[in-house]
Amino acid sequence: MVSGFNINELTNYDSQYWRVDWFGYLSYEDSSGQRRSEPLVDIYLSPFFYRPTPNKLNYKLSTNKHKVNRVQVPISYLRVIRLGDVWHQGKRFPLPYSSKMREKFRSVVISPEFTYTATAEAKGKLGDHLLPSTHHPYHKLASNVHCEFVKVDEDNLLIFPHYVLLQAYFSSSQYVFQQLFKFGLQFNSLYDPTQSYIRNDGHAFILLKKWTHDSAAPEVARLAFDEVAAKAIRRLSEGLSLQNINKSPISPKLTFPFQGKTTLDVYGKWCPLSSKRRVFIVYDILSCNANYPFASLTYFRNNPGDKKPVKTPPPSGKGKGTPPRGRPKPPPKEKDIDLHPDSEPRSNVDDLLVEGRAITQFPDLMDKSIEKKRQKDHLDENSTVGPVSSDDDLTGGNIGDGDTHGTAVPICFIPPFLDQEHKNKYKFSEKLCRLDLFSQLLNELSNCARITNTEIISIYNNLGKEDGNHSYFPTTYLESGKTSTWQYIHYIKELGFIANGDEKYRHRRAIIAKLTVANSITVFLAEAERRIVKVTEGWIELDKTAIFLALDRNEDSISKFHLQNLLSQSAEERGKWDHTQLPSNVESWSLRHAANDSIESGDYVHRQKNLIEKRLGFKLT
Repeated sequence: MVSGFNINELTNYDSQYWRVDWFGYLSYEDSSGQRRSEPLVDIYLSPFFYRPTPNKLNYKLSTNKHKVNRVQVPISYLRVIRLGDVWHQGKRFPLPYSSKMREKFRSVVISPEFTYTATAEAKGKLGDHLLPSTHHPYHKLASNVHCEFVKVDEDNLLIFPHYVLLQAYFSSSQYVFQQLFKFGLQFNSLYDPTQSYIRNDGHAFILLKKWTHDSAAPEVARLAFDEVAAKAIRRLSEGLSLQNINKSPISPKLTFPFQGKTTLDVYGKWCPLSSKRRVFIVYDILSCNANYPFASLTYFRNNPGDKKPVKTPPPSGKGKGTPPRGRPKPPPKEKDIDLHPDSEPRSNVDDLLVEGRAITQFPDLMDKSIEKKRQKDHLDENSTVGPVSSDDDLTGGNIGDGDTHGTAVPICFIPPFLDQEHKNKYKFSEKLCRLDLFSQLLNELSNCARITNTEIISIYNNLGKEDGNHSYFPTTYLESGKTSTWQYIHYIKELGFIANGDEKYRHRRAIIAKLTVANSITVFLAEAERRIVKVTEGWIELDKTAIFLALDRNEDSISKFHLQNLLSQSAEERGKWDHTQLPSNVESWSLRHAANDSIESGDYVHRQKNLIEKRLGFKLT
């Protein structure tokens, strides 16, 4: 990360509202000629005359074009700064999309026949500028920025600045996004080609390198298994190097990372041409339904403890089953240190505590299995942590192995010394189940007047009984490489496992609900299962997991992929909800539960509903 940049520079340290008009050229060296750790990009902004409204974003006269502010920003910040955004006092000023600036183009053909690359000042066959400065004067400040021109039909043309393509298709991970702007990018800095392959049935396996974030697995897999995407990014890297050698203004030059028909939901601006045709300059790609090159994806990563490489990939036949070849890793230099991070790298922009626009949605990924697994070759029979309780351990106090369906936690009596240790915990008169209470809460919420639909989402249901109502926390690992125990509901640190047989390693459950509000707002709620044990004076809970609450004002921003990451990271952090796993436009909270005595008084559901409404800022009834 380049130090010394303050996000308030975007808004000139004043109280005006500023529109992001254009992305300009890249700068790789500082004033002394030293190479920066990451390039800076010119961002051009103009101030509004008055407080902006959605429709005002469409007009050039809404801002003062004579007071354009050029700010040099580290390239990582383009993960949250988009064309057409409004910024105010160092923060994005969120506005709904104007219907005048949002279009859905169906059956758009991405191919050399209908698509070509040119700069923003390109002219058409009739000699007119395809991006007219009469309606879009902003690009004149950096007119050699590369764009992709896509012919929709005889009368309409789409223009995609190449910065927008990178933001849409390759910005899930900060590390990956940074790497794309390097001269001479090597794909083996993102994933290991020798241990990544795709089977003939379309199931892909990819080993992510140590700094590549989990969220980037689909886009890196696209690079690995789609030659069109690989060529596009190789072209990007070569183009940056050539522009630098030729002392030309530097901007990214690539193509779409796929070919074929697609439907594009885009945000931008219509501009008329003198030839009576129209062009739509795209500020952001909101959704793209182009296919990814895999039917399902399993990804691994270089975690601590994964010191030994996987020996060979399983047999996969010919054609797509052949692992792609990659260049061998260069020998380490004398003072190089091979860093093995203790945890998965963060995907958010360092030190940038701002909210960006919603990320691009890819419907093709919604129904595809994308699963994270550990490299099984690295595990041994001793990887499980914790003592194993013997059959005659009287402190276990098990009365059977749960209910007949194997879903209830068996009764466990805490020994006297632990009873004393937990003496300050709330004592319930009867055994309770937080998931049952949560189900009652969802029933109450689904009957509210403003709730139009309630859906239970099942994540990692292969880890338990696939009843469709529960999700499960996946297996996680300690820094030593050994298996964590938090995800096992029948494990208590002081006692070991309190169940036997099939129930011994039962994964902790969760319920995840998606509630649709009448005005197209979506609310997500999640509750995690808690361990409960018998003590002398009643029952106590050993966990303090909060309720997860999220508010999505843009329809379908949260996918199953986000929820998988949410559960995985929560398991790694022993029940703490990691809100960075969600799209940046989603508001989310870890919500405290209503007081324990409300459970015994029968008032819990009503009080919990009030807490949810208070946090959301509106009533559901």
